[in-house]
Amino acid sequence: MRKLVFIFSFVLIFIGLYYYFSNGEYYIPKPKALIKINVPDNNSELYSDNKLSFRYSKSANVSIKQNIYSVNFPDYQSRIYFTINNLTDLDLEIYNFENSISVHENKGAYINANIIEDTSASVYGVLCFLQGNNIATSSQFFITDSIRYFVRGGLEFNSAIIPEIEVQNVIMKQEVFKFIQSLKWQDK
Repeated sequence: MRKLVFIFSFVLIFIGLYYYFSNGEYYIPKPKALIKINVPDNNSELYSDNKLSFRYSKSANVSIKQNIYSVNFPDYQSRIYFTINNLTDLDLEIYNFENSISVHENKGAYINANIIEDTSASVYGVLCFLQGNNIATSSQFFITDSIRYFVRGGLEFNSAIIPEIEVQNVIMKQEVFKFIQSLKWQDK
């Protein structure tokens, strides 16, 4: 009989403790939140000055400070930046561009270089897509008409490129490609 009372008491205490600590609610963990991504506007605007013209998304804006052009995408906290210099030594400019790319390569980034050549518009250059962990940029490029101007730039985010912003990075790489396709020299 004592064993039966002991077992019954143990079961009652166990049930009481279970209800006391669980509050009768079943815990379901919340799923990881997903980032809402607004796709850049497909409609574009034309920017033009005395050296070049290009098209950019209506969801972006263009600013110029001290010869640094910037196409800002506030929804992505990123920008396409570039400078335009008068061409003095093409070999030196290409050498400097290759050195800046090799810095990323030495830190473990994979480089996919694409040649840009539009002979009818006199647009020549290289577009490099970079892939790696915690890199600062995923696209760098140079464009020249091989006579007067040398344009050098890239894609920049406000933070390192991490897996959480990979979708934005892919979208911005497409914006860089559209930008380069639309670039035209004003004097041609």
